[in-house]
Amino acid sequence: MLTMPAQRSRLVHQLARQDGWRTLLDLDKETVTTWLDRQLDVLGTTTVVEALAAIPHHPGVLWGLWVPMVHLMERLQRTTPRPRMGLAGVPGTGKTTLGQAMAVLGQAYGFSPIVASIDDYYLPLPIRAAAMAANPFAIDRGPPGSHDLQWLNRSLDDFAAHGHCSIPRFDKGLASGRGDRSGSVEHRGDFFLLEGWMVGARPFQAGLDDPYPGASAAEQAWCARCSSLLADYTSTWKRLHGLVLVIPQQWRHSLRWRIQAEARQRRSGKGALSGMQLERLLRCFWASVPPHRALQPDRIPVDGGPPVMMTATLDGRRRVIAVGPPGAVNWPAPAQMSSASPSSVSSMG
Repeated sequence: MLTMPAQRSRLVHQLARQDGWRTLLDLDKETVTTWLDRQLDVLGTTTVVEALAAIPHHPGVLWGLWVPMVHLMERLQRTTPRPRMGLAGVPGTGKTTLGQAMAVLGQAYGFSPIVASIDDYYLPLPIRAAAMAANPFAIDRGPPGSHDLQWLNRSLDDFAAHGHCSIPRFDKGLASGRGDRSGSVEHRGDFFLLEGWMVGARPFQAGLDDPYPGASAAEQAWCARCSSLLADYTSTWKRLHGLVLVIPQQWRHSLRWRIQAEARQRRSGKGALSGMQLERLLRCFWASVPPHRALQPDRIPVDGGPPVMMTATLDGRRRVIAVGPPGAVNWPAPAQMSSASPSSVSSMG
């Protein structure tokens, strides 16, 4: 944690020139130094430093994403009792890691977040497999219709009423990597963060280029079906007070990140998906809920759904290259899903 004056000075300079980041935190260039010193006082304790060091991350992610997000949560807590927030991002963006960081930073800033994944709420395997049997990808988890919304709504309602709730456990290593439910856990806290690749996704009118240019007729039909099923999730999203979007610079980054995650799972002795299975899985995700259609940062919900409060873009190494309020960053164009040429953009930090 920034023990050298030169490191601190360099970070101040890097942060001060990020207009979206400063807007999000309501800072001007002259107040960044004072703000940073206050954060270092909070984060510089041995307990916090050691806890953050145990979470693999690029330094720019701490200051460019984690700290702004925890301040957003802290701000929401001042005006809303037991607030609930959603975190959305394509597979592999580091949502689980961010959830771990929020648990550490929440404690540092004086509150106790409950962090749940929409993956926790997958239906048991036999029920889930039957619900997903119609898709053209032979994938039985992920798309709309594979989640236990009754339990998810109960978790959110119980937390809102009492500050505690029961959350199911889902083990992705069971059933040779297909995953299955493995019990449940009681949680207590004063903030609920729900993360997942399709959290907040809205129904949309599927067009000829959906889910992406060149999609097969079967993929287009599945996309339209999933858009219809997203209507079942609307009441769940209405239980959230805000949404954060984490966006990849290129669509292909998601596959790379998921391959890395499956490799770690395989090394730990658990079941893991092959590269071909992962590619099919992610193609199914994109065909089910094209993010650029179902999660639009600059669109204000008119039906009580959660507004987007913050957006962040990551490069292929999961470094933050842009962060700010809604409209500061946007999804890459659908045609970039098959792009093979990396972009050269400097990251925060």
